Order: sequence, then C-alpha cells, then structure tokens
Amino acid sequence: MDAKPPVKPLLHPIANVKRAIKKGEIWSNEVRETMAYFGINNQWATFYLISEAVNLEASMLIDADGFCYVDWGSVSKVGLNPPEGATIPFQVWTHTHPRGDAYWSMTDKNSLAIASAVGLISKAIVLGRGEMKIANWIKQGAGEPIQTTGPLSHWTEEKIVKNIITNKNWLNGVEE
Repeated sequence: MDAKPPVKPLLHPIANVKRAIKKGEIWSNEVRETMAYFGINNQWATFYLISEAVNLEASMLIDADGFCYVDWGSVSKVGLNPPEGATIPFQVWTHTHPRGDAYWSMTDKNSLAIASAVGLISKAIVLGRGEMKIANWIKQGAGEPIQTTGPLSHWTEEKIVKNIITNKNWLNGVEE
C-alpha cells in the first residue's frame, strides 16, 4: 500500500466516523484525522478503542515538524513505517495491540532496535486493553532499559500505566 500523506488532527462528527468504520473505510479522512485528534490530545483510551472496534493495529507517527501520520496494520502487526516526506527524528511512535496487552512484542523490539541504530524516534508508546506502556530513547543508555545490552539498552523500560480506559464505549463524552 502506498504511503499516506500526513493528516491534520481534526475531530469529525462521530456519526461520520462510525459510518466510515462500518463501511470499512478506515483510510478515510474522517477516521484518520479523528484518530490523530485523539492521539495529539492524549486521549489514548479513545484512540485504542477505535483500533479495537476496527480489530486492527493502528499506528501514529509524529515527525520532527509535528506532522501526524496514521497507519493501519493487521490484527497482530503494524510496522514502524516512516512515510515518504516525513522529517526524522520522529517525536513519538504510538501503536495499539487491539484486544491484547501493552507490552513490547518481538516485532516492537525489532522496530525499536532498528530505530536506535539510526536515531529514528525519541519516544514509543504501545496501547493495550486498559493500559499503556512508554519507552524513551536515551542516547547514553537507559538506567532501566528494555534489555541490558545492544540497541534496546537505550530504551527505558517504563512501568505499565493501568486503567487508561474507563468506559468501553468510545463515543461516551464525544458529541455526535
């Protein structure tokens, strides 16, 4: 699939977002811009719940210039895919594990290791069922790293933040 251009974070009418999702139009501006809106505004619970409703992993990259790229993967994988035209290093890479836990999977660890080698991203977030895990890249090496040797020794192993989702209805509190 061709790389998608950046999207402007914009909260679209939820009825339009629901309709697009129901029709399978997850690449539509309504869905991608709304996902970016929730991500930029740290409304991670809603970002995650949309991914869970679609039953696909979602990814959001924010580049060095603040442009936001929203991507969809499969049920169990979304890659760290730097879009053409994006400016590195990325400020943050966020992705979801729909119906799963927030942890660094082997695919995630491989992506972070590659990102370390080229200084691709500064912060990574993974969202799971009701939880969030964050890792920050530290040039001189992390005090409590994901791994003690190799490129993952530059990534912090932060504790899981629990209970980011208080209501399974992702429309709750968002006006139609």
